[in-house]
Amino acid sequence: MHYHRFILLLGMLALMSGCASVANIPPSASTPPAAPTVTSTSAPLPDAASIPTTQPTPDRAVLPAPLYILAGGQIVRIERDGVTQTQITTETPPAVDALAIVAFDIAPATATLVYVVQNIDKPSLLIRTDADGNWRSVLLDDRFVSFPLLSPDGSTVAFSAFDEGLYVMPVAGGEPRLILPNQPVTDLTVSGGDGRGFAPAAWSPNGARLLVHAYSLTVERCELAVVDLSSGAITYLKAPELIPSCATAAWSADSQSIYFSVVNPSNLFNEPGLWQGNAVDGISTALPLEPANVLVRAPFATQERLYAFVTPFPAQVADLDVPPYPEMPFTMSSVSLTGGLLLPLRNDAFTLYQTLWADNGSGAVIFESSDPMQVRVLWVPANGDPTVELYRGQDIYEIAWGRAP
Repeated sequence: MHYHRFILLLGMLALMSGCASVANIPPSASTPPAAPTVTSTSAPLPDAASIPTTQPTPDRAVLPAPLYILAGGQIVRIERDGVTQTQITTETPPAVDALAIVAFDIAPATATLVYVVQNIDKPSLLIRTDADGNWRSVLLDDRFVSFPLLSPDGSTVAFSAFDEGLYVMPVAGGEPRLILPNQPVTDLTVSGGDGRGFAPAAWSPNGARLLVHAYSLTVERCELAVVDLSSGAITYLKAPELIPSCATAAWSADSQSIYFSVVNPSNLFNEPGLWQGNAVDGISTALPLEPANVLVRAPFATQERLYAFVTPFPAQVADLDVPPYPEMPFTMSSVSLTGGLLLPLRNDAFTLYQTLWADNGSGAVIFESSDPMQVRVLWVPANGDPTVELYRGQDIYEIAWGRAP
């Protein structure tokens, strides 16, 4: 699954807010006609927080597949040994101190890479290459593209176009098809506003549906919805008196449901627990968890188990309404697909800002910090083995798995 995009929320605000997290904040109503230039930080790299790690060696496989990282405006591949690194792209930034590439995705099934190169005062470029950065081809150059997301079979890319809506198009080339146009604002008296923009969040494993972020064009609010690719029908996930959170959501392995956390509409903080919503009708129920009073981050489902990071729900949520927000350590855990006892998989905990699970649940890649000047990318094995530092640097925004052997 995936990442998305550029704004980093600090501390507790990112962890508790129902708005999208680092990887999935949609453009706001005030986004200018030209896509904003994403600039590179230039301050010296401070010392990272001390999380015990082991150093990988090139003589053994650490990762389940190669890992692609968007760092410093270029795409870098880390091989399975966790040591060997190759810069895949050499795109030209649009200005001094600007980042060239601002979003990407890769389809492990076909080893196809797509990415967005930003421009200034003109549309961005949607580029396609192979997994090594070869056979470069411009798919689009006439729209302000964001959030490119490849289908599981690698044949289709979904993306948002500024002020237009949600598109899909063949990766082989061709005309993009608008499947979900933005809904214009017509009534400012409606709570949350009635205008909506749409950004792709995750393909269903069978490629028939898209989980999307439906974000308000007038206020900071985001909802979860499912789009049927064959009919274009959209179904919003429902949770009684609560709002499904755009920050935490994942498909079930059978493509029939979505696991998600919920937000209290009165303060936009995440509520404890996890919900499961039907992809067809949007009806959702709370998953019975033991203990029940836990915040859940980064859920991921295999055919057998549900994986996530959890932490006890703060006793005094009211104290978190103003900064500074405390850091919250989350523990890697697992539970039955139908709920039950949460089993810790490790005896340590992490402050989470971005997470990418291995397809088999054998571990997860995490960002250690939300500050791009001190990000460490760590592999966290689910069997309790020591974490492995994979990458450290500035302007690290996205990660994605390549093709497994």
